[in-house]
Amino acid sequence: MPGTPNLGVSIDFASGPSFGNPLILDDISTPLGIGVLADTPSDVVDISDITLQVSVRRGRNRILDKFEAGSATVVLEDTTGAWNPSNTLSPYYGKLVPLRKIRIWADYDNGSGSQRYYLFSGYITSYDTTFAVGLDGVSRVALKCIDGFRLLNNTAISIVPGTSAGQLSGVRIDNLLDVASWPSSLRAIDAGSSTLQADSGADRDLLTAIQLCEVSDFGGFFINTQGAATFYSRDTVSKKADATPTVYSDDGTGISYQGIDFAFDDTLLVNDVFVSRANGGTANVFDQTSIDTYFIHSGKRENILVQTDAEALEQATMILQARKDAILRIDSMTLNLFDANQPTRITAGLSSEIFDLVNITKSVPGGSTVTRELFIQGIQTDATPRSWSTTLLTSEPIIQAFLLDSTTQGRLDSGILSY
Repeated sequence: MPGTPNLGVSIDFASGPSFGNPLILDDISTPLGIGVLADTPSDVVDISDITLQVSVRRGRNRILDKFEAGSATVVLEDTTGAWNPSNTLSPYYGKLVPLRKIRIWADYDNGSGSQRYYLFSGYITSYDTTFAVGLDGVSRVALKCIDGFRLLNNTAISIVPGTSAGQLSGVRIDNLLDVASWPSSLRAIDAGSSTLQADSGADRDLLTAIQLCEVSDFGGFFINTQGAATFYSRDTVSKKADATPTVYSDDGTGISYQGIDFAFDDTLLVNDVFVSRANGGTANVFDQTSIDTYFIHSGKRENILVQTDAEALEQATMILQARKDAILRIDSMTLNLFDANQPTRITAGLSSEIFDLVNITKSVPGGSTVTRELFIQGIQTDATPRSWSTTLLTSEPIIQAFLLDSTTQGRLDSGILSY
């Protein structure tokens, strides 16, 4: 019979950003089939048995409409002082330094064999020790962690070779990642849907430069659960809205959930949109009916790198169509994954990733239901060896492309023609 997820955490003290088994020449333990090119062998310690609690936060800030660095906190029981960086008797003394690699995962067997689901791959930024007080106290160490956005944010750039005019957005992002020697094994980069102007060469950090490409394309750039820098182009995001959704409901027709958060407000409402492009004009579109109903809610995208004013206007129009009306939203849904009787729910929760499509139904008083088809835009995990809660943060797809032969996105009254 299926059980519950087993929480796992490991630390790799080897230098470099790559996760997995480094490929070391003349080392029979790192064959070509599993090795990742690296300068030093891995130095991995499994700390699952002393992990008391894990908290992971990843995804897009709904208010700022941008992806933020994923973060995690891992609380360890430290009865020997081994995880105190100042303890010279620790077997890890000298290794407990900032930006060592850490991975968090779940091993789960739904009845057909155990499978590993990665939840977070990042870097430790601090080791915070709380010493025991009294005979019954337990010394604890909290590992504060952040994903690869931290490494990109720490890299200052100005002029970047290979960033000429006419380059696709994803190709530009690939070239920018080269500046930081970001491993090719940790990239999942689309070619891109927009051609960009030449890079300005201005002084900024690498993450800012990449996110400008992301915004210019109307795509999404984030670090996935296995630590890979991931870029979805506008075309990919629009097609994901036509994927087969995972169905959740409280009426027995889908996977059950334990909590749901509705909102009906003007938080995301925009009815006066400005999109300006570098070395070009500013497109402004507005909806007077929405302004008359909700007052003016202005929104701006500034200095994007698209090559034509027409494309800037297309973006402004797309934002206006998606955000001009206040709608009843489902902002989040919470799943209990520590329930051995719900293997389907556990598998769905553990395998969820940003931009996955979900269909959520909620029964409301009076016998009616509310159903929304949404993108996952963030994932929050709070787990211990005896509990597991996952919250999926959701939002309406902002890109509703018209897709030929699609039963959901190929209807003339529901799609927005994508450019």
